[in-house]
Order: sequence, then structure tokens, then C-alpha cells
Amino acid sequence: MRPDRALGALRFLRYGAPTALLVPVAAAEPYVEQAAEGMPAHVTVIYPFVGARRVAPALVDELGDVLGRHRAFDFALGAIGRFPGVAYLAPQPAAPFVALVEACVARWPDHPPFAGAFSETVPHVTIRPGDLDAEEERRIEAALPLPARAECVWLMAPVGGRWTRRATIPLAA
Repeated sequence: MRPDRALGALRFLRYGAPTALLVPVAAAEPYVEQAAEGMPAHVTVIYPFVGARRVAPALVDELGDVLGRHRAFDFALGAIGRFPGVAYLAPQPAAPFVALVEACVARWPDHPPFAGAFSETVPHVTIRPGDLDAEEERRIEAALPLPARAECVWLMAPVGGRWTRRATIPLAA
């Protein structure tokens, strides 16, 4: 086993499955194919985050200190984008989401988004793995832009095969 995988396996055994920090986007729900039970349509802030066994009131307070410095903001899902093998909705503006990611990485540098797999932060709401058929793409494009508001960040943890919200961290009013 590679050393990085061995370390990951040890962390999993000690701290539990990784959690996620995300901004829920209810406006996107009708257009998103849920890949994991209990996971809402969302823009990911950090995944993987701390192990589920490390979630405690002190961590939630610290998240409040870091994320609560950022103001709630309006945005729109204005375009369909694609990564290899994934269709997504792009939030505009993207900068406030990038600021949330950067604030978390500054405080928890051991938890870069997507375990550091990508050099650039591209905020997005995943629609589905794979591509969209032409009819589905037309249906979604006809609904765009979808107005939305980011008012909080959810700390999600896997519990019994289902994602569960463990904390809601409000953004500043």
C-alpha cells in the first residue's frame, strides 16, 4: 500500500469518515441527480474535511469564527459547465465561494479542497456524473439563471450510509 493511502486508512480508523463543508443550494434541487443519500444540491467548500469523530462543539465554534466573518451573498446559477465526466451549474459570481474555501484552507491547511487534487478552485453545483442528453440540457438552460442566496455553510457527516447535517454555520447578515 502506498504511504499516502496507508495514512488515509489510519486517519479513517481513528477519526471516522471525512466530513464535508458545503453551501446548500435549494434552487438547484430540481436539476441535480443526487449521488449520495442525504446530500443536498450544493457548492462544496471543503471535502474531505475532518473525520466525523472530530466533530465537536469547539470545532463548530471555530467554523463559526472563520466562516462568520464572511457576509451572506446572492448569486445565480447561470450556465452549464463540464469537467471530464461531470456536468455542473456554475455560480456567478464565483469569488465569494472561493473566499470561503480560502478562509478554510488558511485555518485548516491539512484539508485542501478535494484533497489537493486540483490546482484551481472552481465553485460548482454538480448536476450529474456523465453528460446531459439534449432534452435535459434544454430544460435546464430554459430555467437559467437560477437566483440563490448563500446564508450559511453546512457541516455534513456520513452516518449509516446517509449524509447528515451536523451543524449549520451562519454567514454574517
